[in-house]
Amino acid sequence: MKRTNIGLALILILCSLLLTGCWGKREVEELAPLIAIGFDLGQKPGTYLITKQFVSPKKGESTNVTDVDRTFSVEVSSPREAYEKMSKLLNLIPFRGSLKVIVIGEDVAKAGFLDLLDLEQRFGEFRRMTYLVLTKGKAQSILTMKMRAGTLPGMYIKDNLETGGTVSTFPLVRLGHYLTVLSRKSTAPIIPLVKSVKPGDEGIEYKAGGKDGGEELQLEGAGVFRGDRLVDFLTDKETKGYMWLDNDIEQRSISTVDIEESKVNFVGQVLKSTTKYKVPDQDGTIGIQYQIEASVAVEEVTGQKEQLSVTEWADLMKGAEGSFAKAIQKECELSIKKERELSLDFLGIGRHIEQKNPAYWKTVKDQWEQKIADFPVSLNVQVKIDTSGMSSSSATTN
Repeated sequence: MKRTNIGLALILILCSLLLTGCWGKREVEELAPLIAIGFDLGQKPGTYLITKQFVSPKKGESTNVTDVDRTFSVEVSSPREAYEKMSKLLNLIPFRGSLKVIVIGEDVAKAGFLDLLDLEQRFGEFRRMTYLVLTKGKAQSILTMKMRAGTLPGMYIKDNLETGGTVSTFPLVRLGHYLTVLSRKSTAPIIPLVKSVKPGDEGIEYKAGGKDGGEELQLEGAGVFRGDRLVDFLTDKETKGYMWLDNDIEQRSISTVDIEESKVNFVGQVLKSTTKYKVPDQDGTIGIQYQIEASVAVEEVTGQKEQLSVTEWADLMKGAEGSFAKAIQKECELSIKKERELSLDFLGIGRHIEQKNPAYWKTVKDQWEQKIADFPVSLNVQVKIDTSGMSSSSATTN
């Protein structure tokens, strides 16, 4: 028994010697985490202007990203060259596994940027969860902004994207998802748009300033791509229509103002939404039918000057359901109209056909961009008022 125990102990010691350890570990204090990358075209032909935003954690202290911001821009012929040049500037080891956001500038988006993504997806620290955003103008301008809140633009964009479900007005596009869509003939990629907002822009007012000045960033609209090349931008309403049809609405505000001529208008909060679709074959004609069902809480009623009885209020809410449905349908129709104008299927209708009727898809996939211009699309929007917010002492209810 004693010999057996000694033999077992020797085997365990031998096995422990064969186990791998953290031989190549790097302390966090030695690293410069990369937060964001911006891609633009360089001034010289065949070059790129690459902007990288790093932070430098402080040993034994809570990190204040404002104080440790290290953002560099270099004009190079490849992303790898940029990595090498910036490594010479930093006194720490660049760490790309922390990358949160890639910002695509308008000029490089129109020229095509797939080569710029190649290094990021091949590298061992590549993260498919990295966010993609597009900007009009230069990505460098976005990442070198001084934010009023003192945060880094890269972190601000990341945080804004991750809370986007509370407004559901722009898509959330990760690098892995973009690469997946890029491989399909049935769907045109779409990327959300980020822009700087100055006081007075689009009716937005704020006090610019602070010790170093400061601006604000806004996520609104999106860009539509053919492959990796930008074709056109979507407006805010066209993007919202895309969100409805893509079944990507979690919560958002919706208004009936400007939908129809009415003295009474409503503003509500979408509590729940579901979009389903069918690909029916009617006498040999293939089309797609969208069914949108939404639950809405009424938050504002404007223009109602007289107090209503409970019965009259119920009738008013029944009318509100129809008004909200028209508002949703209008946004969807704007998105469908844009798809037909561009002959680019950013709504993913071809993907739905491919899944529901693969035999038919094989006959049209090579001419899909021509087919999408007049492909039959129908909408059926149903809205249910979840709560009207009516109280026993309401100014509008007797």
